[in-house]
Amino acid sequence: MHEFLLMALAHWLALLSPGPDFLLLSRTTLRHGFRPGTRVAAGIAVANGLWIVLALSGVGYLQRWPAATRIMQTGGALFLLYVGWHFLRARPDGGDEATPLAASASPAPFLLGLASGLGNPKNGLFYTGLFSIGIAASTPSWQQALYGLWMFALVWVWDVGMAWLIGRPASRRGLHRWQWKLERLAGALLMALGIGLLLG
Repeated sequence: MHEFLLMALAHWLALLSPGPDFLLLSRTTLRHGFRPGTRVAAGIAVANGLWIVLALSGVGYLQRWPAATRIMQTGGALFLLYVGWHFLRARPDGGDEATPLAASASPAPFLLGLASGLGNPKNGLFYTGLFSIGIAASTPSWQQALYGLWMFALVWVWDVGMAWLIGRPASRRGLHRWQWKLERLAGALLMALGIGLLLG
């Protein structure tokens, strides 16, 4: 139990730190509403689940194959630059040109969330580091699987909760005046993160 509590606390603290996933989730929910936001949340959760499975498998490819890490880092950086550029083109009327999000009923929000989560190699490094430090060699596989399932569920519940808070009519009305400014700020941050990944 002590092992689980330590890892659960570290994982929860990591969720509190806003990153590209949160910016994408917030922007999608503000612009398109709660339901598209939940699709982004689902994509982010699935991406985290895949990182968790890879980390728990003990492959450790992120440490063994630096070239693979660099390829993923470059892909993630280009994705952040792409999304950030569209965010920067937000206009005061709430529209933008060639928004990367299609109709809310399409799979586009889920795919954006999935790409955001998979394209950030820091997610893989976080889970690999957390499990290598936090899980004892004697911990049975079924218990490790429960740890991973808990973290996957927490990511999904947390992001859906954030989408619900941001997507409430009162929240959207209150933020409507500032929406395009927030989108441009988010775009600048995403592009800065992308450039940082390319140069890192």
